[in-house]
Amino acid sequence: MTFKTIKKKSTLEIVIQQIKMEIKNGNLKTGERLPSERELSDQLGVSRTSIREAVKALSFAGYLKVIQGKGTYILDTANKYNDVVDFFSNLSNYSLDYLMETRIMLESEFARIAALNANEVEISLIENIFKELVNSKDINSFFVKDLAIHLTIAEATHNPIMSGLMKIITEMFYKETQKIISISKYTRKNTIEITQKLVKAIKQRNALEAKRLMEDHIRDIKNSLE
Repeated sequence: MTFKTIKKKSTLEIVIQQIKMEIKNGNLKTGERLPSERELSDQLGVSRTSIREAVKALSFAGYLKVIQGKGTYILDTANKYNDVVDFFSNLSNYSLDYLMETRIMLESEFARIAALNANEVEISLIENIFKELVNSKDINSFFVKDLAIHLTIAEATHNPIMSGLMKIITEMFYKETQKIISISKYTRKNTIEITQKLVKAIKQRNALEAKRLMEDHIRDIKNSLE
């Protein structure tokens, strides 16, 4: 007889999963407006801050689009990665450790190519997200902004396959939100310091340094999980 470990989930993870499930089940359709923060807060029984961070996370992941002054809408790419994510997540030997090893291999190369290919708009966006990361007031926001930087760097490669792979990795990472958040308060300082150097390397087109820094950053997180 085999029992599976019951994983504790963070509020952020639960809200993300709830919204994704409503999209997957067709209750929230492409082009439809997402209920307001207040409505979702009342329906889910969580704070508006948790709703806000979940919406930001899903926006970066390609599920939602926030239009200033109009609301948040469901994108037609919302279910694009579900089947692939489910396949990898349900592998019997899937573990966070394996995921981190994969991230080291892939994302270090994403950073190298981004340093070569990123345009000025993308570099500016990466810098702005980094500023938001530094000024994050809570761990949930810090977690979301950190992933946003990684997604933006992947998009700056100008390779849609790399960008797609990063979105799949991010989706799998959301399933481990509780564990990552639990160590973020200990790794936050190091993450900010090394990410600052990474952003600088990308801006200066120092591809090899960007690759090394990304590898060091993810390896540091991986070691903290052990």
